[in-house]
Amino acid sequence: MMETGEITLYAGIFCKLWVMPKRGALLPQHVHQHSHISLIVQGEVRVWRDDECLGDFKAPAMIKIHAHAPHGFLALTDDVTIACIHNADHADPDGAPVIIAERQPAMED
Repeated sequence: MMETGEITLYAGIFCKLWVMPKRGALLPQHVHQHSHISLIVQGEVRVWRDDECLGDFKAPAMIKIHAHAPHGFLALTDDVTIACIHNADHADPDGAPVIIAERQPAMED
């Protein structure tokens, strides 16, 4: 189970919080047109980018996500919070960053 937390658009920055209350929750791989940063605010996650496991990251940690790179997160602890931080200049008309693809690869070590 995963919840979308606060969404903020201010000073050219879009920030969306993802809350993963339970260990094992998955934020499936998806792709954006532009690079952004994912900040692990709380908890520990395993991160995939371009079908490569980048490793385990414990808060606080920042992960650079390149444009057009599939990326996803697996909660390794309860109460994980991730802040996805984007340049709002590249947002769609409703202010959200454009997702150009979503997929469900096998997310294993």
